[in-house]
Amino acid sequence: MMNNENKVIKKTFKEKYSEAAANWKNPSVARARNQKILMFFAVLLRILLLAGLCFIILLPLIQKFSFAFRAPEDISNPRVMWIPENFSIINIRLSWELLSYVDSFFGSLLLSSVSTFIQIIATAVAGYSFARLKFFGNNIIFFIVLFTLVVPNETLNIARRLYFSNNGFFGVMLIGKWFAMYVMAAFGMGIRSAIFIYLFRQFFRGVPIELEESAQIDGAGVIRTFWSVMLPNARGAIVTVGLFAFVWQWNDYYFAQVFRYTGVLGTKLFGLSENTTAVIGGNMAYWNRLGIDVDVIRSSQFLGLLSNTMALLMMLPLLIAYFFVQKLFVESIERTGIVG
Repeated sequence: MMNNENKVIKKTFKEKYSEAAANWKNPSVARARNQKILMFFAVLLRILLLAGLCFIILLPLIQKFSFAFRAPEDISNPRVMWIPENFSIINIRLSWELLSYVDSFFGSLLLSSVSTFIQIIATAVAGYSFARLKFFGNNIIFFIVLFTLVVPNETLNIARRLYFSNNGFFGVMLIGKWFAMYVMAAFGMGIRSAIFIYLFRQFFRGVPIELEESAQIDGAGVIRTFWSVMLPNARGAIVTVGLFAFVWQWNDYYFAQVFRYTGVLGTKLFGLSENTTAVIGGNMAYWNRLGIDVDVIRSSQFLGLLSNTMALLMMLPLLIAYFFVQKLFVESIERTGIVG
């Protein structure tokens, strides 16, 4: 009786084994299995690439936070890599004082906001003109505008300085004033204005021509059509241009050096990074009251520590603001069709 049962079990096992082997060799099953394996490795590769990119992007930011909360005595400590042994906000206090942070913050906010508003209006008008108004040399002028993107700003330093300083009334008004950036933005020569003109041109070209024709039938002219019909429909492009223009103006120090205006975080940071030794040397009494060793203050490592902390304070408002406008930013990018 037991032998019969064992034979049945063995037979059943052989049948299952034969069936599994047949399924394994089945072309359709093999194809499905290979697709699952390829999908698994594709997902794994994607995760590894994204993790690597995130690490590369976030590494400088993580380092800056590590430096900002590191005590001066940990500068030369070989055991400190990422997490400080002695947490301290002394670097933040020093950077706050050196940057005159409150005044510089509101100065940067005002300059960036006004410049962004002017950039949006000027580049929207230019983009609409290139997209809808047909005039002689339309495409040639547009390609010249795009060509300004590949011209290094450094090659125009002397020309800009000479032009704005040798034109009487304008020279007096522009050099050393924020108004210099407003004039540049108004004439389509602000920071990355060519990119913004291109975005608006592409966006307006995608708007149905029937909207303009309807406005013209109702008696609207070119300006009224642009202001009342086209501009309200360009919200995605406006948000995109506004965010980029604000961030680039906030981080700018090149034009600040060219036009020699002050009172913003970018110029403060660049000026201090260039003359940190002199600035610290002139405030020794203040540093002594904070209880910091003079030799530590004068070390090149501490100067680098301080420069990184000041850079963190400069970018911190943008990082905080990004959490509130992230959804709006992504939606505007999708609407304008920016990829890559």
